[in-house]
Amino acid sequence: MSTLADRQSIVVGIDGTATALAAARWAGAVAKRQHAPLVLLGVAPTLDYPLTSSTEINLVPELRAAAKNKLDEAFETVRADQPEVEIRQLVEDGMPARRLIEHSAVARMIVVAANLGDRLSTLLLGSTALTVANKAACPVTVWRGSVDRPLPDGRPVLVGVDGSLSSTAAVAEAFELAAALEVEVIALHAWNDPDLLQWTPVPDAWETLAQQEEELLSERLAGWSEKYPDVTVTKVIRKNTPAQALLEFAETAQLVLTGSRGHNRLTGLLVGSTSQNLLHHAPNPVVICRER
Repeated sequence: MSTLADRQSIVVGIDGTATALAAARWAGAVAKRQHAPLVLLGVAPTLDYPLTSSTEINLVPELRAAAKNKLDEAFETVRADQPEVEIRQLVEDGMPARRLIEHSAVARMIVVAANLGDRLSTLLLGSTALTVANKAACPVTVWRGSVDRPLPDGRPVLVGVDGSLSSTAAVAEAFELAAALEVEVIALHAWNDPDLLQWTPVPDAWETLAQQEEELLSERLAGWSEKYPDVTVTKVIRKNTPAQALLEFAETAQLVLTGSRGHNRLTGLLVGSTSQNLLHHAPNPVVICRER
């Protein structure tokens, strides 16, 4: 694998679709704000085993040329938006998801488009976006939204806070992005433990639990305002499922951040439904974070 990507690079998968081009424009704007180099990655889709037939071998140069043409278009488009950003182009052979995951070991962030075809094929075959979001080692932005208005704006960034390690990574990423984009952070903690009261009914139990949840959120955010004093933070507590609460607030945010896997506060069992739900239904880019 090439060494062009590094821990300061934002790597974008380019496949020639309008969504991928919009994702590259968004990534270019973020790269400018974070003073990071941008790597545009095009993958010539070949199987990850030695090619044997003459047909397969002869097809590879054409696939590489097609990938390079798509990269050139993306390069010119992002360059028009962000002329001062360092942009590198990289063409590799193989399966797109695997190559992006490999780069995630050293990249600052991976950005991949959530294309319609990906969403429809998820249940049967999986998708590049879903696979990368589930397996990448660094934060992954699955870009969604209007291809006509892809650039960051003045709306807040929304982060789900549940106390898990990956949620802590999402909070860190949210503050870093908010500081770079000069916007507000909305820190949302959702809780819903109806079974607890069924087995241990106590007077004013919901109020007691709500207070505990507020304390948990404050604890998870402790120190971040001191580290990022210019970032305004709004704390939100909702008695709801995390996915439903985040989707509600996502309507007025510019992007949503969540951990790759949260944990149930009572059982400690790992779950991944919140991030999966956001990937399929959020109206804007979703950043999936995990502990590094």
